[in-house]
Amino acid sequence: MSDVGSLWKALDKQLVPLLRRYRRNLASLHVDTKADNTLLSEADLATQAAIIKTIRRHFPESRFVAEEDEAELPSSGEPTWIIDPIDGTSEFVAPNGREFCSVVCLLEAGVPTAAYVLAPELGVDRTPITIQWSGEVVVNGRTAKPLGRAARPRRASVTRSKGSAARKFEIDLAEVGCAMKTRTTSQTLDMVRTCIDLSTWAQTPEYQFDLFYRPRQKVWDGAAGIGLATAMGRTATDGRGISPLPLDEQFLNQREPTFPETVAGDPDCVRWFVDLLAESRSG
Repeated sequence: MSDVGSLWKALDKQLVPLLRRYRRNLASLHVDTKADNTLLSEADLATQAAIIKTIRRHFPESRFVAEEDEAELPSSGEPTWIIDPIDGTSEFVAPNGREFCSVVCLLEAGVPTAAYVLAPELGVDRTPITIQWSGEVVVNGRTAKPLGRAARPRRASVTRSKGSAARKFEIDLAEVGCAMKTRTTSQTLDMVRTCIDLSTWAQTPEYQFDLFYRPRQKVWDGAAGIGLATAMGRTATDGRGISPLPLDEQFLNQREPTFPETVAGDPDCVRWFVDLLAESRSG
């Protein structure tokens, strides 16, 4: 879609100062807790409104699937945009947090074809990192560098809800020497780190993953990551090794479209982990 590149530039212009303004005033930021125990701040609502307004200027007939859908957004129209205004709100509202981002994903015929991820404080000295995909994947204006291959996962993002027990596969991952991240921050950024080398820009360059796994992942937490993974030559499947794409209308029309399981990363690591999940289920 020819105008997507100019949309990404317009979103940068709108969102970077908006997010900085809220981050400078965290003490007065209004924050609620949603029914699923995740956080909702006034910054989430303002950012979503700014994203939708900017998209509508470029694509007036758009349809939106968005996390904070309290405004009864249009459920028909083309193209379809999946929006997570702030992925990692708990990090956003923490003064020392940096693992958060704004996410926009374009769907065409149920398949991600472009994506925008803005992590405004992830870079060195809290500088922005912007990932834009429309044909080519670029990071801060430079062609994205893919990660190297791995037969077995060396680092994995296998986040889970706070206070939940370790799962059997975590023991299996530890046995093959895999370091694990279990604390949930931004799922999108973790998925990005399975397919794009951010070491040139990121404050924490060691946070790269060969494997990502998340059960019951909301579509706004996963669509952009699935698209970027495939664009960068990685793999994204469900827990049985089957691609979740294309996303059909019945799925997208749910109030909270949710993937039963998402596995992404190095193709060999994904296959190995899917087999591991099958063994744990059969046992």
